[in-house]
Amino acid sequence: MASLGTHGNAAASTGARYGGIDLARLVLALCVVLAHCATFQAVGDWAHFFFNNGLARIIVPFFLLTTGYFFERQMRAGLAPWLWRVGHIYLAWTLIYLPFLLFYQAVTPYRIALTLFFGFFHLWYLPALLGGMALLYVMRNLRDGVLFWAAFALFLVGSALQYAENLLLDLNAFDSPYDLLVLTRNFLFYGFPYLALGLLIRRREPLVGQPALVRLAVLAAGFLFLGGECFLEFRLFDPNGFFDLTVSAFVLTPVLFIAVRDLPLVLPGFDPRKLSMVVYLSHPLYLLPLRELTGAGPLALTVMTLAVTLLLAPAWLWVARRLPILP
Repeated sequence: MASLGTHGNAAASTGARYGGIDLARLVLALCVVLAHCATFQAVGDWAHFFFNNGLARIIVPFFLLTTGYFFERQMRAGLAPWLWRVGHIYLAWTLIYLPFLLFYQAVTPYRIALTLFFGFFHLWYLPALLGGMALLYVMRNLRDGVLFWAAFALFLVGSALQYAENLLLDLNAFDSPYDLLVLTRNFLFYGFPYLALGLLIRRREPLVGQPALVRLAVLAAGFLFLGGECFLEFRLFDPNGFFDLTVSAFVLTPVLFIAVRDLPLVLPGFDPRKLSMVVYLSHPLYLLPLRELTGAGPLALTVMTLAVTLLLAPAWLWVARRLPILP
């Protein structure tokens, strides 16, 4: 799916070069379920924080970066057809979640506009993708160095705004503190920078030709950076704050992407791309009512949500063959 970083028609089948990307995307989609179910809360607050605000912060960046990596192939027909297709997918899933919108949110012009432009719950990713791809299309002919520094500068601005919110604001004093997320978790500071990274990896092929030990050392350093930043966040800020734009994720995600991209992995008879889309897009349909109706703890909620999500995934795939809810 373009919106989940799929390469679409770029690879008609899962081959040795992209099998790692596809499998990683499925694993990360399942990790989204764990994050939303607060699975590691069963271990402790620290484990929950380190998973949800550490490892989980590379999930959406990985999806975006993958889309950027295949940007030029997806844009062969121009920007408008791509925006039309992904825009329709976004509107379709917004309609699917309409009962949840009416149940969980006040029906006011402000709330309707905010939800439409920035997305409900996990759907925020799609508007960030749409705007980010449009901006990348405008800036695609910049020199690679200029494009990188533009992306990095915008990401740093968003990250600084996020840390300023955590440092200066009493988020508990806000009636709807998550409304502040639209200031940073959007196409400008989040979507475009990771999409641009993907395009630059495609063009420049960093780490290609480096010995395996060097690549492994860079990957390990990225994970250490992520762990260190997450530790400081846990110690210095309210753990209920905002930690989407972590600088370490901007470093680690491209290194991880390159590592899994180059795995000589073939998945015979199994293409996880569409399944990963279904898991990502559909799981809150079951998670939210299960949480409301059962009051289950994090582990039980995780098991139930994963079970229902995977059980009903074939039904969504069947629907997707008839209606434009997946590419």
